[in-house]
Amino acid sequence: MTLDIKKQITVVSGKGGTGKTTITAVLAQLSSPFSIIADCDVDAPNLHLLLNPKNMSSERFMSGKLAIKNQDKCSECGKCHEVCRFDAISPELEVDPVRCEGCGACAWICPEEAIDMEIQPSGIIYEAETRFGSFIHAQLDIGAENSGKLVSEVIQKSHEKASKLNKELVIVDGSPGIACPVIASLTNARLVLLVVEPTTSAIHDMKRTLELTNFFKLQVAIVINKATINEEQRKNIIIFCNKEEIPIVGEFPYDLAIYQAMINGHTILEHRITPLIEPLKNMWSRIQEMIDLRSE
Repeated sequence: MTLDIKKQITVVSGKGGTGKTTITAVLAQLSSPFSIIADCDVDAPNLHLLLNPKNMSSERFMSGKLAIKNQDKCSECGKCHEVCRFDAISPELEVDPVRCEGCGACAWICPEEAIDMEIQPSGIIYEAETRFGSFIHAQLDIGAENSGKLVSEVIQKSHEKASKLNKELVIVDGSPGIACPVIASLTNARLVLLVVEPTTSAIHDMKRTLELTNFFKLQVAIVINKATINEEQRKNIIIFCNKEEIPIVGEFPYDLAIYQAMINGHTILEHRITPLIEPLKNMWSRIQEMIDLRSE
């Protein structure tokens, strides 16, 4: 089946704590008549705290392999212990499932074919409903790997759901940083919305993230959140964006009322933080123009 790719906005941040998820929740609310929401921060998801979803279905995500020894076949030659570089096979030839990296070297070298590499469950994917519409989210198991693959599954299911419900847009809450899960969340993105705060570390990580989006030739827009905490750094962001010709679609001040909204499980708009309502709506209008979104 050919996947019907919808328009997608992926919200990212170079570092945690910039307000990425807060902005994503606002976009989910403003676009709710024609969008699907996805949380691709599968290692530490928190968008559900603002959306209060009702999970309608779930499925186990299978990824990564674990060495399983067949004792009946084992001749105890010890070659598996010798070849393992992760100390996952003890001198007594017992497999430690925590240390095993699933590389398969032990299975390859075993003369008795006494080791099988078995795929393992490593997370859960949920389909849910919220007050803003359908929501696809996931949770990686503690200590599990392949979060990038899990993110890819979330992205695919989001577009499948959008096609099924005839929705035009997918709103994606990415994870912070520039690692594999972030790269996976950028798949199909029509626009990358990069949320940055005016601090030295956030600006540094913003530039690293821009290197990534430039590599993939993706359209990017900047949101400056907590803009009032450091005027000098705020100006540095504006100067940099002007020089690089990167549009700034929104600037929002530091406001304790935003945290009160989060504590109550509300978006900024639901909490009726008056000074921010019009700037947020203006941000959304600019984003719609950038991705040529005509839905009403």
